[in-house]
Amino acid sequence: MMRWLRLRRMRRAFRALPERDRAIFGSVRFDDRDYVETARRHGCTVAEVEETVARVIIALGRAERGERP
Repeated sequence: MMRWLRLRRMRRAFRALPERDRAIFGSVRFDDRDYVETARRHGCTVAEVEETVARVIIALGRAERGERP
C-alpha cells in the first residue's frame, strides 16, 4: 500500500484521539519526556501515562493497517 495513504490514515486516527491522550503521547514521543515527568506535567500517574501511550500506539497501528478502531 502507498505510504502516503497509511500516513494519512494515521494522522486522522491521531486527530480523532482525545486531546489528553494526544498531549500525553506528544510529551513522551515528541518532547522526549520520561514517564515520570509526563505524569507530573499532566497530573496523572505513571501507570496512566503507560496505558495512554500503549492505547495511542495500538490505535495508530490499527489505522496504519486500515483496521477500524
